[in-house]
Amino acid sequence: MSRQRRFSQVSGFILAGGTGRRMGFDKAHLPLGSESLLDRQIRLLRSVCRSVAILGPAARFANAGIPVYEDEISGRGPLGGICTGLRRARTELSLFLGCDMPLMEVRFLRYLCEQALESRVLATIPPPWEKGRYPLCAVLRRCALVMINSCLGSGRNQVGRFLARVPHRAISKAEFARQGFSTRIFCNLNTPEDYERVKNLLCCHPEPFAVILDDSCLALRLR
Repeated sequence: MSRQRRFSQVSGFILAGGTGRRMGFDKAHLPLGSESLLDRQIRLLRSVCRSVAILGPAARFANAGIPVYEDEISGRGPLGGICTGLRRARTELSLFLGCDMPLMEVRFLRYLCEQALESRVLATIPPPWEKGRYPLCAVLRRCALVMINSCLGSGRNQVGRFLARVPHRAISKAEFARQGFSTRIFCNLNTPEDYERVKNLLCCHPEPFAVILDDSCLALRLR
């Protein structure tokens, strides 16, 4: 399969249901360069998936130009959004991407989809940045809904706990490095300081930079 073609077997979903409490306002509409964070993620997923939709409040994304699905089980965080996406998907595989990951690359999303298509596990995921914590970027099979419903029904809302209970393929850090990916693609924006830091780096330092994830999920250091 050409790496430049869309994956007809994969639906794309942007996880955008967060309240932005630490940021103080809606992160999805923050401008970064000539587009918003949300528009950037839509563009990335459109280059990879057969269809793209937003998982979040319909009122916040009325002008997005793509389908918006509100959580069918509210108040359960990203796992609740993933559950809704899998219920809405018309394909066997679904690619989920957080709306606040401004440095994600199409090349990695394609690689993740390729690995998911080759594997029969329920979830294909990036390397964890620490034990039990994964970036919000994963490909799941529709049959994962059974286990997600079980987790949500028993009050286990954490994505990491769900992944620990299902057959999954986590790309190793060694494999990740061999493919030439940078950990910078997993940085996410939680606070105004994070946002300003990323804007300044992209504006003032065109050279590649490394991302080191600390307890706040974002620490940037120039190479």
